[in-house]
Amino acid sequence: MEEASWRMKSASASDIARFHEGAAMSERIQEWLATPEGSVAHYPSWGHNLSRFKHDPVSKGNHLEVQIEMALSRKMPQDIDDLRLVSVKVEVLDIDLISVVVVHQYGSDNLQVNL
Repeated sequence: MEEASWRMKSASASDIARFHEGAAMSERIQEWLATPEGSVAHYPSWGHNLSRFKHDPVSKGNHLEVQIEMALSRKMPQDIDDLRLVSVKVEVLDIDLISVVVVHQYGSDNLQVNL
C-alpha cells in the first residue's frame, strides 16, 4: 500500500511525500478525520460524520463518547479502502475537541479532532 501526503507535503527524494503500509493507513485515517462529510466535491458521502455531535452536551453521564465511537466504527471502514478496523476509543477533551484512538491492522493512531 502506498499513499501520498494528503496535505501535499514536498519530499527531497520525490515531488511529494509518500507513505507505505502502516504510515499510509495512518495518512488515510488523518485525512478522513479532517474531512467532514459533504465537503468533497463529486463524493459528498466521503468523510467523517461527527458534525451531528457538535452541539451535544458534554457530561460524564450521557454516553456521548460511545455514540461517537459507534458512528466512527460504522462509517470509517466504508470510506477508507483496505482498512481493517480493530477498535475505536473516543475521549471528549473539550466542548468541541475529542481524542480518537484508532486501532487497525498496522497499529494504532492517536489523533485529536475538532468537531
